[in-house]
Amino acid sequence: MKTPLKRSLSTRAHAATPRPVPAGAQPNAVRTWLAVVRTYLLCDEVMALRLAPLGVRIAEHEVLANVANEPGLSQQALAARCFTAKSHVSALVVSLEQRGWLQREIDPADARVRRLRLTRSGEAIARKTMAAQAEVVQAMAAQVSSAELLGIESAMQRVGQALEALREG
Repeated sequence: MKTPLKRSLSTRAHAATPRPVPAGAQPNAVRTWLAVVRTYLLCDEVMALRLAPLGVRIAEHEVLANVANEPGLSQQALAARCFTAKSHVSALVVSLEQRGWLQREIDPADARVRRLRLTRSGEAIARKTMAAQAEVVQAMAAQVSSAELLGIESAMQRVGQALEALREG
């Protein structure tokens, strides 16, 4: 039996299954786009499932991992790195601080800036969430060669630039 989390995320992943090709669209482009969307949704689902036993959501993991990788990161820099709204990052910081995993310190050079550091328990949970992420990334990377990984990265960077241009223009 599927858990509610599995059911809701699986439903989203199946929503990205092939559909008729829109008029004027290249069939290969549509199939590839749908494969990327489906893979992203499945990755999101697997990460959520791996993090759930730790009591951590994906957005919380993102904050923990960023601060673990760069202790003393400012809250503003963190918000720029996260794949979520700036206001949501602020709420996540408060929540993680309340859980005893994160602490905010006033920057001695600028009292307006808050520097973020993990507590010992925050470091411990970050190690666990980052291990879960490494497992998921390794499972994906094991399916392709190093050259294919570089090709995927290059293609996604170009696609991202094209989408940013559409957004801005």
